[in-house]
Amino acid sequence: MSSLANKKNISFKTIFILFGIFTALLSGIRIYQLFALTETDKSGFFTHINWSVFALYIGVAVFCAVLIMLVQLSGKVTASKSPRGKNKTLAIGAAIFAAGLAFDVAINISQIIRSIATFVSGENLLAFLMTNGMLASAIGTVCGLLGVIYFMIFALSYFDGKSTFGDYKLLALMPLFWAMFRIVRRFMTKISFTVVADLLLELVMLIFMMLFFMSFARVASQVCQKYEMRKVMKYGLAAAMFAIVIGVSRLAAAFVKPGALATDFGFNPADLAFGVFAVIYINACAETGRPASDDELIEDEEEKKKQEEEIDDDFLND
Repeated sequence: MSSLANKKNISFKTIFILFGIFTALLSGIRIYQLFALTETDKSGFFTHINWSVFALYIGVAVFCAVLIMLVQLSGKVTASKSPRGKNKTLAIGAAIFAAGLAFDVAINISQIIRSIATFVSGENLLAFLMTNGMLASAIGTVCGLLGVIYFMIFALSYFDGKSTFGDYKLLALMPLFWAMFRIVRRFMTKISFTVVADLLLELVMLIFMMLFFMSFARVASQVCQKYEMRKVMKYGLAAAMFAIVIGVSRLAAAFVKPGALATDFGFNPADLAFGVFAVIYINACAETGRPASDDELIEDEEEKKKQEEEIDDDFLND
């Protein structure tokens, strides 16, 4: 159980200012690396190791820890409920993420079609699917498509102010599964973690993204949501920082120096779109949410079930 008594008066304005500074610094370092330090053969390897490599990895660890710690200690975290009523900014943020997710789905479908074209008749189908990572890609693509549908419903809910997204509990889990199968594909990438910053950054982003979507689904669906908002905020900001750094740096390289981007690590609008949505959602919750003390009024499902069983037993005994 989260204790509110020991929380500090740390405003989200301060947290967002630090978030912006951290993200800008890491984005600048990563852009510098792509332009001046990365091989142009699309391998993703550094030509040599200099100060920026140490600055990137130390900065990532320190900045991420600071953001998580500040949110954990903040007494300004709100109750575990999504904002209610009309909110055009949040609706636009959700629509942006839905569009980015749709782009990711389209790219995955094209890759699956190309992989199928290489299949040779008589080859072991299961081995082919597992070796190429196509099975994980196919499942992730389906989850991504369902995630697009969910976030379109989410966006429409905030355009009309009816909060109908709360009725789609199963769909709320689809973005989590999309991130989960995406990380499975990345774990299958045979490349050194120490010299390819893109892979390391993306894996950490996806881990925090999964944690965010897990708590987000609970809050949005109002299922076992007690004390989940703090997790939404700390994991969401960490994931957003990585997503924006990855998205901005790859976008800059795509326009200026495309050869610096490693094969299969090109610009993906879903990353940048997620960062935008996460920041907008967390800010909306921080501005309009009820006090975190309201979570104490939420009755746990297990406790509720236990009470119902006790009432039934008392009724039968009488």
